[in-house]
Amino acid sequence: MERRHLAYFIAIVEAGSISEAARRMHLSQPSVSQALKELERELRTPLLERGRTPTLTPAGRALVGPARRALRAFEGVRTAVEQVGHLATGVLDLAVAPLLGIDPLVPLVTEFRERHPGVRIRIHEAAPDSEGLDSLRRGEAELLLHGQAAAVTKYRTVRLPTAEQFAVFPPGTDDLPDGPVSPADLVGRDVVMGMARQSELRVWFAAELASRELPPLNTVVETAHRDAIIPLVLSGVGLAVLPRPEARAAERLGAVVRTMDFAVPHTCYLLHRREPLSPAAQAFVDIALEEVTGRPAASPEPPETGHP
Repeated sequence: MERRHLAYFIAIVEAGSISEAARRMHLSQPSVSQALKELERELRTPLLERGRTPTLTPAGRALVGPARRALRAFEGVRTAVEQVGHLATGVLDLAVAPLLGIDPLVPLVTEFRERHPGVRIRIHEAAPDSEGLDSLRRGEAELLLHGQAAAVTKYRTVRLPTAEQFAVFPPGTDDLPDGPVSPADLVGRDVVMGMARQSELRVWFAAELASRELPPLNTVVETAHRDAIIPLVLSGVGLAVLPRPEARAAERLGAVVRTMDFAVPHTCYLLHRREPLSPAAQAFVDIALEEVTGRPAASPEPPETGHP
């Protein structure tokens, strides 16, 4: 089995057909078809059901994740040899749950780009629930930023620092205290909820309000589209709880922003499989660990932080 066999196979998977894969790779269709047949012959099983709309066989679906990881390992070996310890080129595939697309993604990516400007980053969207781990299982991404820790030990988990949260009110809101707001200042108002129904943050809010004998928040909009939250607040739909970068951006556009007199947990995890990472992925994990420990990562193999 050669690298090109796996590369052609993944190209077919991503293109949806042999002809389209050949077009994208600037190869002839017979060349790609022959490579697929050679791979099937070596594995002794069909990988693709031919027809008007080709589909993967069960064996083909099972091969997708290992094939992607194998190709990434090839790239990692080449990069390690060519770059001799520093990242001048390469690609990092990073999956991110929707509500984490600004914080902590932007600060981490910014720091990574400052250190390794030659590395290209591809950001994939991951589901906000447990299905978000599929991006790691299928090999679509090496790293995952997610709001939930992995429940299985085949993944390493780094718990990232808690981000400070702010209450963001529509423009013109004038019935607020001058200082920090309390939970009582939030209840009875319309709320734009930018979090999954069973997220740690949402569950925490429910428990905190109940402990103070306050009614639940009046959620009028629920959305996983982070970029819609600030426009909704600015249009007067309701208030939102946002991390500092988004809160300050909303304030510049006219929103009323207040600190809160209670600490709101904002949990985020960086996950990856328990296997050697590409140089680019390892560098990104090291930056995340620096955020956790406050000092440079000490070794290329990241220690576990947070939940297993």
